Amino acid sequence: MKKILDQYIIKKFFTNFIYIIISFTVIFIIVDIIDNIDKFISRGISNKEMFDYYFLSIPWYISIAFPMTLLISTIVTFVTLQKNNEITALKASGISIYRISSSLIIIGIIFCFISFYFENIIVMETSKKRIPIEKKLKNKKSFTTKKNDIYYHLNNAFLAIKNYNYNNDLGKNISLQFYNGPDLVSRIDAERMIWNKETSNWTLEKVNIRNWNSAVISFSSLSDTIINISDLNPSIIKKDNINPDEMNYWELASFIDKLKNKGLSYNRWSVNMYFKTAFCCSALIMILFGITLSITSPRSNYTTGIGLSIAVIFLYYLLIKLGQSLGYNSVLPPFLSVWFVNILFIIFGAFMLLKTRT
Repeated sequence: MKKILDQYIIKKFFTNFIYIIISFTVIFIIVDIIDNIDKFISRGISNKEMFDYYFLSIPWYISIAFPMTLLISTIVTFVTLQKNNEITALKASGISIYRISSSLIIIGIIFCFISFYFENIIVMETSKKRIPIEKKLKNKKSFTTKKNDIYYHLNNAFLAIKNYNYNNDLGKNISLQFYNGPDLVSRIDAERMIWNKETSNWTLEKVNIRNWNSAVISFSSLSDTIINISDLNPSIIKKDNINPDEMNYWELASFIDKLKNKGLSYNRWSVNMYFKTAFCCSALIMILFGITLSITSPRSNYTTGIGLSIAVIFLYYLLIKLGQSLGYNSVLPPFLSVWFVNILFIIFGAFMLLKTRT
């Protein structure tokens, strides 16, 4: 009987889930088409490119709608059971609310893993394929002239540029580290780096140079110096720079290891990496809150449930983004900055579920 009950609840849940996720995705696409149709026409983007753009956008829209869909699907499923007096009948037959909820909680745990791989494999890959069309769609006047946090791996060196201006080919806060295998042998820090078109070299200003030789460190300072960095010029920097925000979890983890080995700051990227795992756990949180909100308000209708869903989602997004900002500014450790919201919501949701009358 309990297996039949699980199948019944899961079937209701997935029926609601599929209907809602499709509805959200279609709405997002329609709104985006209405908002961008004039840009598609003015940029001369073909119908095929427009179709490809929205086809490749579907995984991203699904990812955005995923937490809200899980929460609403859970609330609609339990509100339906409440309205049909099915939960009352199940309680009368000796089945607790914990047993009724167990199948959806297990689904929430499974969805955490599905969300992680979906986000880091499918969404990231389709987003990369969509980039050429996005660049064509963007207004050239709104194109940024600056880039922050550029990192380059050279043959035997690692280059970090804090800020780079594409208009005048000027880089600020430069760190160039040279290695012999795993050993750091020389480091050049400069306040500014300017491209000299006549000599096709870089001019460094306010330079500090450190050399390591048999554990002996030598230090020198120069007002300016000319340096040739093989295979690196402004056109390459403009065309090919690393953007950690567009990396998946594994690429980001590898990138952080490289920053650690080079002695560079990696706090911001650690926050981004932990955020990718923390946000995937929103699947379990949304289902848990969907169950508790439905049970603690047994007389609620669909409108009330959707209203509560919006409030919970808004609060969750607000807190996790706040935590992310605290992590960026080193107020909280990277892991705790994004995971404390999950821990808080899971504890509160579990407490509400335990307090319900079974």
